[in-house]
Amino acid sequence: MFQEQGLVNGHEDGIKVTAGGLLFLKVIENCLQTISIESLSYLSRSVHPFILLQALTKHPYRLSELQTISSDLPSQSTIRRILATFAEYEWVSDEGGLQRITATGKDVCFAYGELCTAVEQLIEKAPWLQRLPLDATTFPVAALVDADLVVSNPRNPASVLETCLKLYDRNISQFRCLCSVYNPVLFQAYRGLLELGIESEAILDWPTAKEAAAGRGTRYAVRSGRYDNYRPLVMEEPQTLGIGLYDDRKVAVAAYNEDGNGRHIAMIISSNDQLVDWGSELYESYRAKARPASEILLE
Repeated sequence: MFQEQGLVNGHEDGIKVTAGGLLFLKVIENCLQTISIESLSYLSRSVHPFILLQALTKHPYRLSELQTISSDLPSQSTIRRILATFAEYEWVSDEGGLQRITATGKDVCFAYGELCTAVEQLIEKAPWLQRLPLDATTFPVAALVDADLVVSNPRNPASVLETCLKLYDRNISQFRCLCSVYNPVLFQAYRGLLELGIESEAILDWPTAKEAAAGRGTRYAVRSGRYDNYRPLVMEEPQTLGIGLYDDRKVAVAAYNEDGNGRHIAMIISSNDQLVDWGSELYESYRAKARPASEILLE
């Protein structure tokens, strides 16, 4: 089941946790700071308790009113049993027949709701998280709700390339990228930003830099003297990640499952401030390891 949900990957040398699996452990740990294992198990057993708890966060209800708030709720006797359990956990109190949620109940409802959202996103974004490096998991999982997912596969191999081309934006003032896949079409398209005078910086991993330097139409990508507004950097180790930062308002992060050739790419695109900040910090961590292209390649 863990492998089906992208929480672990099978390898020749055994089972390895993915970025999604690592994040799953983190969100469970965060949830358990508010909810005990016993009460978490109780909430996870059925959808009915959480529906009732969410309803009580809005305002108090009488028992006779609760069954009408949702078509998904069970019989009144079952609701009564659920409320009795809530009372044992001190999540609700009975005030003259009104079921009122307590401060503890509100905290539990919020924490469990956050957990549900996180798990949904871990499953939905699994193709990306399966490929994301483990050291790149410092973002809040709930922020992925605002992210679009694009996956390249044998049935649709050009989907990510097409999306990258659509992200080309001549109205930005700054563009930064980490590139670990050599694609002449993409290189030629984004050269337009340099021609427009937009401040740009690119970090290429070593295999990509070598291919770019060998291509007549892509040689510019490793030459710092060609454009005053462009700074090329090179990392000496091959990478499995791509980052595109469009000013400080949009980020695209692509992850590959093999060095250099970019097979089966998965990418997220987001304008969520938390993900943009994460993407910028991630980019800077790679930048700190890179060197000017002129120090590595003969121009």
